[in-house]
Amino acid sequence: MTQSKDDMSRDSLKPIDILRHELKALRFILDNFHAGKLGAEGLPPREDFQSVQGRALYDSIVKASDRKSAEGAIAELELDDVDIDSFLHLSGEHYYTYPALVRERAAAIRMGKLTVEGT
Repeated sequence: MTQSKDDMSRDSLKPIDILRHELKALRFILDNFHAGKLGAEGLPPREDFQSVQGRALYDSIVKASDRKSAEGAIAELELDDVDIDSFLHLSGEHYYTYPALVRERAAAIRMGKLTVEGT
């Protein structure tokens, strides 16, 4: 599993760390999905996103007909712990490893190898 140095020393993650990594994956997906650079097979499944915020953003991106529509849907969201304006203005080009990280962590959580603190 691809993990940061901080994550490798523990068997559980804080929800805010999960959200931070999901947001990076979603930025990459927003930048690439509607541009045809990332197909549906490259997307982590929706259920791999552990946070409510991640799932809401994922839905806004993949259900939209194009990037402009996705950005409009995202701009309407009010999500705890997510600065929507920053999300929409940052680039996701360097976050290409994060969709795989979302998948890997979800698999580890389902297998009981990794837990989320407070759940």
